[in-house]
Amino acid sequence: MSETVATGTSMPSTEPPLASERIFAGALILAAGLQIAESLVPRIPVFPWLRLGLSWAILLPFLLSFGVRPTLSLFLARNVLSLAFGGQPPSTFMVSSLSGVLAIALCGPVVAWTSRRGWIGWVGASVALSATFNALQLLVVTVVLVGHAGNLFQLGPILAWSIASGTAVAWIARRISRPGLWTRLEKAIDSSAHGTFRETPMRPFRIAIWSTLLVLPFVVSGMAAQLGLAGFLAIVVAAKGGVGNWLVVWRSWPYFAFLAWLHLLETPGHFLSGTPVTMEGLRSFALHGARLCSFLLVSQELSRLVPWTRIAPTSLWARGIGLALPLLPGLFPAATRAAKRWWNDRRNPDRPGLAESILSEIVAGAAPGQVRDPRVRAGVGPGSAP
Repeated sequence: MSETVATGTSMPSTEPPLASERIFAGALILAAGLQIAESLVPRIPVFPWLRLGLSWAILLPFLLSFGVRPTLSLFLARNVLSLAFGGQPPSTFMVSSLSGVLAIALCGPVVAWTSRRGWIGWVGASVALSATFNALQLLVVTVVLVGHAGNLFQLGPILAWSIASGTAVAWIARRISRPGLWTRLEKAIDSSAHGTFRETPMRPFRIAIWSTLLVLPFVVSGMAAQLGLAGFLAIVVAAKGGVGNWLVVWRSWPYFAFLAWLHLLETPGHFLSGTPVTMEGLRSFALHGARLCSFLLVSQELSRLVPWTRIAPTSLWARGIGLALPLLPGLFPAATRAAKRWWNDRRNPDRPGLAESILSEIVAGAAPGQVRDPRVRAGVGPGSAP
């Protein structure tokens, strides 16, 4: 590791190694979880689209460690999961994806190259990415949705916000990016019941059907159609493997709580008598809740059908999502447990970082027979290698 001039902190200095599918899956779970959780934070009234961008605290170390192409895959996978689990509107998904891809593709190589040579530090790298992403997002919104150059008056405040948010993200990223982080995340995923790929015969017809069903919830419009589709899929998966297949929906209850917060309490319209909930918000919650149910049920079936071992040599993106999907429903409860344990052990210099603690709790929930001490699962603690 070399010391950077800009911040005096250690940053990756070697050429990017290859990211394994388990590292990718661990980073994906953390990045998607941070983005979904951040949506619960109240918006700034004047500029409601401005966020800290907490998931960049994972994307930035990943970029500096593994390079631009894997980071592009991680960013797009994060957006796909946020679209499915977080009820993100398709327009937001498209604007964010286009802006992020351009920002990482244009700014990422420069940031990675200068960081490896110690010319910029965490703050410089984070602010550069934040400013590029926010400026491109404003440009995309102006061209695609607004159609009026007057919207660009926001560029000044957005760049000022980029400095503040980029600095905050750099502070978080520096603490997340502990020595050996990626090795520990890989071990955490590898210890999961879902950390290995099963040999699955190729069934192209079934894969095509379930792939179509996976896309269908995002194509169908209307609350009644979404509710009908979710009900139909619930009957199909129960007939196929029993009502135990519904547990994936129950385990994902925090995401439905998030959807309730976002749609029931923040959607304008006509209030239901004596409640802070609008009729429009109720319909929006039903639509997005049904869509999430459908996605969970279908992705569970599809993950069992896809021959991941055959995909493994060619698609890091597909392999990573395949490992991450079964673990994502346990993200919020695991984050709560990990944060409590992490805080209680704050005086212990050998405690694992918060990121690996969260992943350790997630895989413990996926494999109930495992020990629940994250220091053991993450390879940290007495008697372990540093």
